[in-house]
Amino acid sequence: MKEIPLENIGEAVDRLMTVPMSNWAILKGIPVAELYQACRKKAGEPLTLAAARKLAERVHPGDTVIIATGFVIWSCGKPETDGLIGAASLARAVSIGLKGVPVLTAEEMVRPAMVSTVAASGLLPWEPATVKEGLRRAVIEGFPVDPVHAREEAVRMLDEYRPSALIAVERPGWNRHGVHHSGGGFGISEFTAKIDYLFEEAKARGILTIGIGDLGNELGMGYIEDAIRKWVPHGALCQCPCQGGITASFEPDVGIFANISNWGAYGIEACLAALLGEPEVLHDGPTERRMIEEAVRGGAIDAVSGMHRPYVDGTSAETNVSIIDLLRNIVSYRVPGDLFTREYMTSWEPEKNESGR
Repeated sequence: MKEIPLENIGEAVDRLMTVPMSNWAILKGIPVAELYQACRKKAGEPLTLAAARKLAERVHPGDTVIIATGFVIWSCGKPETDGLIGAASLARAVSIGLKGVPVLTAEEMVRPAMVSTVAASGLLPWEPATVKEGLRRAVIEGFPVDPVHAREEAVRMLDEYRPSALIAVERPGWNRHGVHHSGGGFGISEFTAKIDYLFEEAKARGILTIGIGDLGNELGMGYIEDAIRKWVPHGALCQCPCQGGITASFEPDVGIFANISNWGAYGIEACLAALLGEPEVLHDGPTERRMIEEAVRGGAIDAVSGMHRPYVDGTSAETNVSIIDLLRNIVSYRVPGDLFTREYMTSWEPEKNESGR
């Protein structure tokens, strides 16, 4: 059978992850296509494939990958479900596909939801000292809100873990004035961990950085700062005293704009599965549902309704499970699993009848 080009897989995955069906796209009119194209023009190839390739190049067995997430909703002081599931699923993919050691970090108040979500992915939340002594383990650490302590923690984590890559999934990123914002344009730096220091120091050390967002106020969306300031409400002018806009300023090696940030993480998983020839790298529907439900049990909320319900950015668990099922179908064209064998994944042409038709 002729092997399906990875670029074909990447194109299909990118199209699926940018279907404009979220709260921001439908209710707020965020131009997902334009913002995706701004990223795509800069990357020069499908975004999820670009990220997967760089991870596969940089991360070797036993290497650490730091994954930052956790977006606390300022009105209720609870984390949203978006980001947590994407981070946990990427941690799983790093462990299974790249044989790496994931370290997840967010505000201390987010840890309970992170722990339950990571456990639901199938990984074992573990202590840092012995995390490399066994398989399928993940470290989950809090990160300081105080700027001074945050600078110190950034240096400590990079010196101690010596990561090969850092990934941010739906993680607040400060703007050009060093202020973090909600989607509505209000300042949230008062209770937001300054993980930006971690990424800036990593970039200075030449460590691979990837940022995933769905609005523009997320860490890594400085990848397309001008486009976000142009297209996103409050992108250039926020509603807090800084007046600098909500657009995050950090520019990573790869920036991914998705309809929902979790979906961007799933896209990287899918391309890693295709690239590595291991369909198990991409989690399945039941695991997706379990992660969403456990994130909620751990204290996370649906950011659109503000409720403890198994939704992500206003989309139901069923919708998110369907996205995973569709991604698995896309990957199956290159890496057939149990339901797709190479015998049947060939171009089929019906036999001609006697008239030659």
